[in-house]
Amino acid sequence: MPLPSWLQSRLAAEQSSSRYTFESFADEVARLMGLPPTLHTGEFERSSETDRVWMLWKSDVGGAYLLLDRPDSVLRECLVIKVQWHQSPDPADVAAMVRAYERRGRRSWLSRVFGRR
Repeated sequence: MPLPSWLQSRLAAEQSSSRYTFESFADEVARLMGLPPTLHTGEFERSSETDRVWMLWKSDVGGAYLLLDRPDSVLRECLVIKVQWHQSPDPADVAAMVRAYERRGRRSWLSRVFGRR
């Protein structure tokens, strides 16, 4: 399957590997959010955080999981986003989802996604 155009240009100068793809995607989401590059927290794990949300990226066969956690909320809550490389996810879309989750409570954000009030 073809890679997203933003990633193709970055991979042209580098050796292609799933780890590089995973790290590049996580770092691009962080950059779009105005954050520093993600931190390497384990083999095939990257992390980042905003003022309200912790983000943990975990590489998976064919994609990655992004776990969003609100550490300061009264009831600890977590949201998982799965991206699959063959569907050419857009880092800007993932960054927008994280920002929406960060700005709103989980229930209202999920209600809007699923059309409930």
